[in-house]
Amino acid sequence: MKTTVSLFGEMKKYADKDRFQLELEDGSTVAHLLDHLKIEDRIYIVVLIDGRRVYEEEPIPNGAEVILMTPTGGG
Repeated sequence: MKTTVSLFGEMKKYADKDRFQLELEDGSTVAHLLDHLKIEDRIYIVVLIDGRRVYEEEPIPNGAEVILMTPTGGG
C-alpha cells in the first residue's frame, strides 16, 4: 500500500526529503512505519493520519497521509 509521509521539526533527520511516498505492507501500523524509518526514541512524537492524532498501534489506511512531528510550544 502507498502512503505519503511528511516530516516536521526534528523528524526531518530520518529521511532525505521532508515529504515522500512510501510503499508499506498491507495492514501496517504506525509502529511499522516508525521501525521502517529507524525512529527509536518515540516518547516525544506526534503522529497524524489524515489530520487525526493517532498512536503506534493505529493501522495506516492505503493512500493515507502520515505526518510525523515533535511537539512545539510557544510563550
